[in-house]
Amino acid sequence: MSIPRILPRAEHPISRGYIDPDALRVLYRLHRAGFKAYLVGGSVRDLMTGRTPKDFDVGTDARPQEIRRLFRNSRVIGRRFRLAHILFEGGKVVEVSTFRKTPDAVQGEQGQEGDDDLLIRSDNTFGSPEEDALRRDFTINGLFYDIATYAVLDFVGGVEDLERRVVRTIGDPLIRFREDPVRMLRACEFAARLSFEMSEDVRAAIAELNREVTKSAAPRVTEELLDPLRRGWGHDTYRLWSEAGLLDALLPELGGVGAARAAEGTAAGLLFALLREVDAKRSLGTRIEEATLLSAMFLPVVFDAVRRHGPLSSAGPGQILLILEDTVNPLALRMALPNHLTQTVKHVLETFGRLTSTRPADPGARRLAGRPYLKAAVALLSLYARASGRYREAAAAWEEAVEQGLGSQALAAPFPVAPAPPGAISHPAPGGLAPARKRRRGGRRRRPQVSAAPA
Repeated sequence: MSIPRILPRAEHPISRGYIDPDALRVLYRLHRAGFKAYLVGGSVRDLMTGRTPKDFDVGTDARPQEIRRLFRNSRVIGRRFRLAHILFEGGKVVEVSTFRKTPDAVQGEQGQEGDDDLLIRSDNTFGSPEEDALRRDFTINGLFYDIATYAVLDFVGGVEDLERRVVRTIGDPLIRFREDPVRMLRACEFAARLSFEMSEDVRAAIAELNREVTKSAAPRVTEELLDPLRRGWGHDTYRLWSEAGLLDALLPELGGVGAARAAEGTAAGLLFALLREVDAKRSLGTRIEEATLLSAMFLPVVFDAVRRHGPLSSAGPGQILLILEDTVNPLALRMALPNHLTQTVKHVLETFGRLTSTRPADPGARRLAGRPYLKAAVALLSLYARASGRYREAAAAWEEAVEQGLGSQALAAPFPVAPAPPGAISHPAPGGLAPARKRRRGGRRRRPQVSAAPA
């Protein structure tokens, strides 16, 4: 067992005043019950660099069921990784995990080329704090804050890498990225978010293994794709993903978009201009709906598809619907987006096109005003106007109309079915059956009885 580097309270910037009060309650209760209780992971990294953590995670030597007995407001979750969620008012969750170690034998199978598959599928082997630090992804995420001594414990050289502003894996990056390919996405995100550099071996490993990222679960990858957009560092993160080949592996329609192409004014190069505007809005504290973020991602692809079909002015509503079906559906399927979100994104993109040629005072605007996705479409138009310099007047008019409450009380409507292209085969109803005839209410009508006329 190695001796950690210990930074006493006087040698690090972390104060209990910067830690969430509920997280402090969890740490102190574990400590009073005789367990080790450390603040772990990204929260320690952010506090060490003067940032406000998104959440506060706790590591302990208490087992999940012991945590469950200690906190009545908790639940144990997960199969691959058993941990406890401590629930507080307002939906706040403090995540508490038991110290783990890398399993002695990783259950794998032979790949197509004979290489061992190192993908981790079970991670419930409990261990010591040192073993828990060594199994984490990057050195800057392997620091612990001990509530008992107020010291920072460093088993992996994370403090030195924070000082040097380097993103480095704990152990061989070729192995760590095969164990969990999502770590490649996270390496680029940390470098973009913190303005750090990735170490040379990390860059080389990503260049060699970037296609491995497609082995990861689609919902988990989609969360990694959306998180930088939600938090305001999407432009630099996507630039690094694009340069590393990760974006091309996950979303080929977007992967070929290089940051340098943004200056050319092409529809494909629009992606990075839009991401820059998203980051600018997030830096001001403006909340952006998820449907708007996804629509901004997909808009360059839609523009390219429209260009292949001819001038947009000559395209009818039916052709626009077909283009949206052909472009959005494959992307949404690859990202495992929920169906309702996919439908909303198509609505937003279709409404965006209408907003560019319609003003709130126009007679046709009444039909747009009743759409529940109008606000998201106006937000997309606003981003596009700032990114491209086009439709600024329309964006300003619709922004003002939305601020006045236009279309805020409408109900959701299903996305219209795209018409079949000429020559397409029409499919019968499921089972080949015609639709059932609508039955009259009240059953069969009786013939009125005519009584005999009175004598």
